[in-house]
Amino acid sequence: MIDYYLVAGYGGVAFYLGSYGLLQLGVLKGNSYTYAAMNLMAAALVLVSLFRNWNLFSAIIQISWITLSVVGIARVWVMSNMLRFSDEEQELLKTRFPALRAIEAKKLMDAGTWHNGDAGDALTQQGEPVEALTYLAEGGVDIDVGGQIIAQVGPGQFIGEMACMTSGPASASVRLNQPTRFFSAPSDALRRLVRRNPDIAPHLDLAFSGNIRSKLMATNTVLEQTMKARETVPAPD
Repeated sequence: MIDYYLVAGYGGVAFYLGSYGLLQLGVLKGNSYTYAAMNLMAAALVLVSLFRNWNLFSAIIQISWITLSVVGIARVWVMSNMLRFSDEEQELLKTRFPALRAIEAKKLMDAGTWHNGDAGDALTQQGEPVEALTYLAEGGVDIDVGGQIIAQVGPGQFIGEMACMTSGPASASVRLNQPTRFFSAPSDALRRLVRRNPDIAPHLDLAFSGNIRSKLMATNTVLEQTMKARETVPAPD
């Protein structure tokens, strides 16, 4: 005859160990539905098994675990379904962070602020520490190295992505070349964000690498245009 209480106990242990093991292996995330649901199932099964050999203290632990798991599931649902993003935030996330979950996306947006800049405003100065990551929503910038403009980039591009996480020196001076709307997140705020939410780091790396490729293409375009312009200049008599 099947001992259902014993089966429930083994099942609860399996769910407890499985959820914790998957969490440590990086398969599950601590703030995911699946992790909370597995803990809820584990606690419920162990609680059922206690009806055969009742233990008040174990029962209190399992009931508390069930309660916390339900709260966790409700929290994830609320944060996933009740979060709201402005149109420009949605465009930024769609352009550069399409796979970022809403919860992490909200934290990233809260790390920075939106600004309206005027032509001539500096975003970075060559050789000086990069203190913020900037995303251009509208307008554009000139990228200057050693007093020569090597590229011009516009909406959808990052500024400072190569050095913002370390506050390293800027490889170029960047100035707005027209009225520009941009998002700026301070370097220290980004570092705190990544320390507390390591899952965000791969999304930042992917977005930065794609942006660097775009800048290289823009730089190559400017260099090609410069070379063609020099070739068309008539030689002096």
